[in-house]
Amino acid sequence: MSKRSQRGISNVEYVQAEEDLFRHYKDNKIFPDELLEQMNLFATAQHKRRELFLYEIYKLLIDKPGAIAQFGVRWGREIALFEMYRTIFEPFNHSRIIYGFDTFSGYPTVSKTEQNELLKMGGLGLSKGYFDYLLEVLRTREKLNPLPQVEKFELIRGKVEDTLPKFLNDKQHQLFVLVHLDLNLGNATRFVLKHIKKHLFKGSIIVVDETCHPKMAGETLAVLEEFSGHKIALKRFPSINTTWQSYFIVE
Repeated sequence: MSKRSQRGISNVEYVQAEEDLFRHYKDNKIFPDELLEQMNLFATAQHKRRELFLYEIYKLLIDKPGAIAQFGVRWGREIALFEMYRTIFEPFNHSRIIYGFDTFSGYPTVSKTEQNELLKMGGLGLSKGYFDYLLEVLRTREKLNPLPQVEKFELIRGKVEDTLPKFLNDKQHQLFVLVHLDLNLGNATRFVLKHIKKHLFKGSIIVVDETCHPKMAGETLAVLEEFSGHKIALKRFPSINTTWQSYFIVE
């Protein structure tokens, strides 16, 4: 029996509590100029686990060269986290560029074998004009950091099968110390891994956002196929790990 069940809290009650927390956020009485400092009032433990997981991941890459590439950006929460950790741990390392790949318009295609209630054409879309909004937010964040005159991120918009080959051709010098896979789709993930391998090195870190997910099996299958799954050491961080995330280090 789970601790939640022992406390007598049903799933319905938990969902209701999340909705109530969101309502408290919308109706907050905090002075506007102090709101950002008080956001932990409205964050759940699950939200913080993701932050702590990526915090531990970032500590693994500090002594290595290379850029960070995220495949599957959506609203940009991880891009902002990576930028924050870079500022904390290595504020003057302007070579640690963060690249974010996404259509910024939802899934362009989903194979028949992967289609379900979570994976469907146009799924995980964004609000109108969000790409430009995210650019402005990230540029504003850049101004708060050391070396603000150097833009240390880039968003690459479009279907990854179209954008990644040109990107890699234009940046043949670029190595990746961290690749964050969050495309959810098997074919797209497989395409990324096939093309990015020559830009990895011994010690590069691969984060798999949906490991063993029954509704999003494509990511796991792609990783197993491209990295000889029985040989890779998939790992988690005890206590702080989110449900599906794992990582491995390229050998």
